[in-house]
Amino acid sequence: MIIGFVTYYLVPLSYYYNQFGWFLFIFDALLIIIIIGLTFISVLIFEYVEKGLLAILMWTCARRDSKLKDLISKNLDSHRKRNSKTSIMFTLALSFLIFSSATFKLLGSLIQAELVVLFGSDLYVFEAASKSNVFLD
Repeated sequence: MIIGFVTYYLVPLSYYYNQFGWFLFIFDALLIIIIIGLTFISVLIFEYVEKGLLAILMWTCARRDSKLKDLISKNLDSHRKRNSKTSIMFTLALSFLIFSSATFKLLGSLIQAELVVLFGSDLYVFEAASKSNVFLD
């Protein structure tokens, strides 16, 4: 409910009043909340991903070591708490890197677009008070 209020009321209001700082801050906060939510969802499915990855690896890469599947499965179960902490840290670090690189790319293109708007083009032709009507002598 709070995210809906922020998205549907505060974002257009900040854009309407030309408060672009707040506009971008709200969008950044929403993206960070989405990243944290997706991280928690990934924690819920992490156990199934582990089991699926173990089954795929045992079926394709390590057929002769298929006797170790039960041992590896028990080891994953016993270290689940530590593995979940590691997966949370890895997921948050990776999502932060992706988020920050996307933000820096967006800022770079924003600065470039502002320079194009400010200066207009790369080539300027000024007429110094000449007597002839011929331009670009």
